[in-house]
Amino acid sequence: MIKLVRDYYLAVNGSSYACGKAASSRTERLLRGSERYYTSLSHAVASTAEIALRDAIAAGEVRTLQESVEELHRIRDEIKAAVDGEEVEHDG
Repeated sequence: MIKLVRDYYLAVNGSSYACGKAASSRTERLLRGSERYYTSLSHAVASTAEIALRDAIAAGEVRTLQESVEELHRIRDEIKAAVDGEEVEHDG
């Protein structure tokens, strides 16, 4: 399983990519059961970024359209940094 962003992970399930929040068992990390399936890696990553944004809005962490755009940029920066093997600094 590969960490994508925040608490979202990517796994391969047969011929598709599964993305979702993970839960740890005694022997391994498993997706919680609310995972979504994608046929391409690019769609899986892009959709997971949007889902992370939706979760931030639902949690009240993002309240305006401008904050939504800024948060989506931060999420995408986190993903890009992970691909590049870098750490991302967060304000707050």
